[in-house]
This record gives sequence, structure tokens and C-alpha cells, in this order.
Amino acid sequence: MFPRPKSTGIMGQRLAAAAPLALFLCLLGICSYAGRDQLNAAIKASGVFIAAQFGQGKPSAVAPATQKGTETLAKLPAAVEAKPSDQLPKIEQKVVPKEQAATPKVLVEIDSKGKKMQILDVPIPEDCYPQQHADYAGDAVVWGLGHKQASAADCCAACKEHQRAHPNDRPCNIWVWCGDPSGICWTMDIHNHTTGDCWLKHQAKWDNNPDRSKSNLEVNHEGKFSAEFRSVHKTSPELVPWVAGVIPAGVNKPAAAAGKQRMQRLRRGV
Repeated sequence: MFPRPKSTGIMGQRLAAAAPLALFLCLLGICSYAGRDQLNAAIKASGVFIAAQFGQGKPSAVAPATQKGTETLAKLPAAVEAKPSDQLPKIEQKVVPKEQAATPKVLVEIDSKGKKMQILDVPIPEDCYPQQHADYAGDAVVWGLGHKQASAADCCAACKEHQRAHPNDRPCNIWVWCGDPSGICWTMDIHNHTTGDCWLKHQAKWDNNPDRSKSNLEVNHEGKFSAEFRSVHKTSPELVPWVAGVIPAGVNKPAAAAGKQRMQRLRRGV
């Protein structure tokens, strides 16, 4: 028979020598999941051994690949131990106060009897029956010059309070407020009406109907001044600069009675 080449015999011997090591690595990988350090050491050793067998004694031929695999394993995150919910860090939530969240818009800042007052843009309650660009007639029960209110809503509230305080003595049923940011609200009289002025008035003949389309409410001016009017009154603006509204008589009685009853309950401790 023909003799086997020597190279084949040497290769077979090397494979036979490497077989136990391969079997050992398989068993080690299956049975030693927690022994990551031992596995890394075994991989390094096997790399050196295989390089010596197949790389003519030069471990550097396969050492870089083995080292890269080892570094990848080393970078794997360790298992994180679950913590009870009471040990987890709490997230602080910043609560914005309602007062801060609903800060009204400042239209302009004025001087009121030597003090600064901010004129505010706030919603006007529906029961004030407001009308923009309107000036209602009536006898003044609280003179508007110097009677400053920060908003139309505040002027309306002052009229309501006057009506509660003077139910039988010309109670306020008309309010007119100057909120023009220019600082002046034009009228036909000789007075200088400035921003923030709040006039509380009483119309004795008003039918107490807040529906302007059906009411006999007496109105001085509303909407736009006509071109003819402005040709006579040269300093008048295009639009009526006032805001006006009505407070029907008696609408505050239920609220006042409820407030009085609430105070009585608080005093009794109920």
C-alpha cells in the first residue's frame, strides 16, 4: 500500500489533541453560565493553544480576535437587582398654584392717588351684561373721577356691592368703566376721564330688562362715532372708549341671603 503523507498524520494528531479541549469548552459553556470569568480565561487559553497548533507557534495570528471577544463579554451589563417600589427614587412634581397659572394680562400701569395700579384684562362675568365700546346714561351714585378699578369685572362688582348696601336709596344698576390703554377715555363733558375710572350710576326709569334689544335702557354712545359726529367733535376717537353694563335690581338678593346664612352657620360651627 501507499504510505500516508506525513502532513496528514501531523494534522490528524493535532486535531485529536484539540478534541478534548473542544469538548471541555462546550461543557464549561453549558454548565457554568454564572462563571463568566472562568469562561473568559478558558477562551484566552484555547486561543493560545489553537494558535500554537495551527499557526506555527505564533499566537498573535488569532489573539486579536480572541481579545475582542473577551472585551465584548466584559462590557455586558451585570444583572440589576429589582428594588421594591418603596425604595425607588421618587420624582418630584412641581405644582403651579392656581393664582400663578391664571395670572391676568396687564394692559397698562397707572397712578391712582399716588400708588401704582395695574389695569388688567380679565373675563367679565355674564351677569354684568357687559357691552364693549358703550357709555350708558344715568345719575352718578359714585363719582367716577378718581374712583379707580383695575378691571371692568371689578367695576361691575363695585356696582353689585353698592346695590346690596343701598337697596332703597338709588341703588347702582349701571356701571361704566374706562379701560383704554391710552390713558384717556373721551366724553363730551369738560372733565378729564382717565384709565381706570369707574362710574356707578342709577337709571330710575330703566325697566330692569338686561336684554338691550327689548329694553328702554338709555344709552349715551355705543359702537362707532359717526363721521358727522366726529366732524363736529374734532377730538373724538373712532370708537367709544368705554365699557358699560347693567345690574338688574334684586338679582343680588339670593346671593346676599345665601352669604348671610353661610356666615351664621360658620359662627355656630355647623
